[in-house]
Amino acid sequence: MFLAAAAYQFRTIETRFPQWFGGPERAAWPFVVEPDRAAPQFKISVLKPNAIEAGLHENDALLEINGTRVTGLGVAGDAISRANPGALLPVVARSNGTTVATRIRLISAEAQPIGFVALAGVLIMPAFCIVLGFWVVAVRPRDRLAWLLLAFLLGFTTFFDPFVESWGPVARDFGAIYHALFNATWGIWLLLFGIYFPESLPRGARGRTLWNWLTWLIVLPLGLRAALDVIAATGVVENYSSVFVIARFRGVLLPLFAACSYASSFCCIGCLAWKRYLAKRGDAERRLRLVLIGALISLPLAPVLQIVAQLKHTQIEVLFPPWLYGASYVLEFVFPLAVAYVIVVHRAMDVRLIIRQSLQYTLARRGVIILQAVLSAILFIAVAALVTEHRMSYAGTVILMAAGLWGIFLLNGITHRLAAVIDRRFFREAYDAEQILNDLAERVRSIVEIEPLLKTVAGRIAEALHVSKVSVLLNEGGPFQVAYSRGHERVPLNFPDGAGAVQQLKEEKKPVRVYFEDRNGWLYNEAVSEEERRRLREMEAELLLPLFAKDTLTGFMALGRKRSEAPYSGSDLRLLNSVAAQTGLAIEVSRLTMKVSVEAAQRERLNRELEIAREVQQKLFPQLLPSVHGLDYCAECRPAREVGGDYYDFLELPDGKFTIAVGDVSGKGIGAALMMASLQASLRGQAPIIRHMPALMQKINKMVYESSSANRYATFFYGEYDAAVRRLTYVNAGHNPPVVLRGCGTNRQIFRWETGGPVIGLLPEVEFQAASFDFEPSDMVVLFTDGISESMNANDEEWGEERLLACAKTCEGLNARETLDRMMQEAVAFAAGAPQHDDMTLAVFRVER
Repeated sequence: MFLAAAAYQFRTIETRFPQWFGGPERAAWPFVVEPDRAAPQFKISVLKPNAIEAGLHENDALLEINGTRVTGLGVAGDAISRANPGALLPVVARSNGTTVATRIRLISAEAQPIGFVALAGVLIMPAFCIVLGFWVVAVRPRDRLAWLLLAFLLGFTTFFDPFVESWGPVARDFGAIYHALFNATWGIWLLLFGIYFPESLPRGARGRTLWNWLTWLIVLPLGLRAALDVIAATGVVENYSSVFVIARFRGVLLPLFAACSYASSFCCIGCLAWKRYLAKRGDAERRLRLVLIGALISLPLAPVLQIVAQLKHTQIEVLFPPWLYGASYVLEFVFPLAVAYVIVVHRAMDVRLIIRQSLQYTLARRGVIILQAVLSAILFIAVAALVTEHRMSYAGTVILMAAGLWGIFLLNGITHRLAAVIDRRFFREAYDAEQILNDLAERVRSIVEIEPLLKTVAGRIAEALHVSKVSVLLNEGGPFQVAYSRGHERVPLNFPDGAGAVQQLKEEKKPVRVYFEDRNGWLYNEAVSEEERRRLREMEAELLLPLFAKDTLTGFMALGRKRSEAPYSGSDLRLLNSVAAQTGLAIEVSRLTMKVSVEAAQRERLNRELEIAREVQQKLFPQLLPSVHGLDYCAECRPAREVGGDYYDFLELPDGKFTIAVGDVSGKGIGAALMMASLQASLRGQAPIIRHMPALMQKINKMVYESSSANRYATFFYGEYDAAVRRLTYVNAGHNPPVVLRGCGTNRQIFRWETGGPVIGLLPEVEFQAASFDFEPSDMVVLFTDGISESMNANDEEWGEERLLACAKTCEGLNARETLDRMMQEAVAFAAGAPQHDDMTLAVFRVER
């Protein structure tokens, strides 16, 4: 495809600017030849003086040229391109029903002046579009968006007429098909570009149905136009009469095709503007703004001029001054420049990351393939030369040919071994972090024993990053001891809880690099002993990865050097940090399960088993509440049994936002508690990675659905609070709508947060919507599970949300803790000693002045 695009562009430049390529002097066209729409013939127009002197007139039918019947533009192109200046060109034409045979004295073609518009439109910008489009496809060959971008950019290379009739046989057919195909389909690619680049219009977004209908209404006619244009263009060049009916049909539909082409430009701008309006993230909004500006500069002017010219039944160049239509041509190329800027500078398609991670490996592997091909060709040529240039017996010839084939097979084996060596030395680091995390999450959720869990995690990290040595150390109530090792023959090492390396991990709470050569680093401060450094050297540690369960360091992983000897990159650290978050919580869940099982087997007492589980589950709830500027909050959960399925969590994200989560798992007891722990692990593992809230909820829903039985689900409320602007963005997945109380007395307002979607874990594929709420000072928020609102007394009468709201209104002037205590006491007092039927969870937030 690249060779085809480059060949088309080179031939177009050669035709329009022959003075750049030297060669013999060319004859100038004495007239313009164009197909007659009324009959399957050609007519002449724009006659030069030498054609007028020969007795020809405007709109005469061209019958023969140089003794050949004119069946297609290629006949005229061949006759004139092969003639020399000064020669007499025989022409037969029909003028007003009379056949005229004459000869035209050809003159030399004057060198076409190279203006800025022609230079930019024929040379600079098409070359830029070809390089950019094929570069992105070469880097991301499996990305459909990359191929859409390529087709969109190739359309820019066909804006100017390539004059294919002068290209000669075969080449002109290729040029006509190429030009017609990409020129006619450019409106399709433009519209799809507006919908899908740099990010697709969300499926559940407002107005998505309208864009779907517009896509079909525009794409179908333009697809028909592309098919008709390709057939008509080829026929006009070779045999106009064979496609005359199709050409006339195309002429009838031309107003519709033109309207769809113009509509695609304005719809592209509209869709980009709509996506920018819907964009929530800073990066997405910034990219869309730049692309939209480029589209607004490039697209509107040219269609407007073309519409006016068509209404006047004339050409743009005749109706408008050169500076105006020239500006419309030049401005059209601002769009691809803006797209290139968004791709390269703003990483719209992560092209720079992939090139940085895979270029060295790709070049090394492709170099081996090229070397094999070259050596095989040399060997084949040498054998062929010996066979053809020397007289040899039949047996000798067979032996020589067999030896040559054996040499080629031997060379193939050698290059395969060389490729394996290069793969070990310069392995590919371009990995899909989401794919690795998904695969790891699938495996981790199904493992309840710690040793298989550690083996799976360590193995997956070693395979993804090509790390040969990995050690996992866990804290089992004493020092951190090696629980699993990969690549080491024997590692009987341990680190006390107060060791300097352990303290460094607790303080950093992120991966810590180990630099033995850096005497000014943390490894050589007073807290780290020489014995610790010796143990780290023995493990060949280059990176320490902490494993946290909540705020407790349960263990850490020591990763050795990568096989490529390259340092761990920033993308490596982000991946490992996410893996560590899932692993730490999975270890905690595994310990919970194992501890419950061991206690049950030893004591054979269910109460004791549940008590242990309760203690562990309570540790899964936030032990220390993060400090949030301008927010006073607290939460409490009272299980109906020893363990329950209610869940709340608070988490600080890397971008500074504060997350709020409240959930209620169906059922009670151990099953609900384990599902609650799985829900928490999924949230904590995915929230720092997936920053688009509906996508995050879809991911959590899928993970919970696949890890739970069919009758298990959870209502779930999740929100992200931005303290800088006092805004909460949330999704309510079938949970009791939280209540916001604003003001007091008769001016009191009550809001409920209901936007979101269905419950978590019940269906495999669901859609969610996010909403935002801006707080005002003194606003109070009450989040609760149905165990609060449905608290029953001995008469089976529910406390209800009306009593809950009435109680909340009496808490004016109290802080969050006092408000929560009063509301919990009111619910318990209403029950009047009746058994608690469901888990009770309550969270209160007050926005401070």
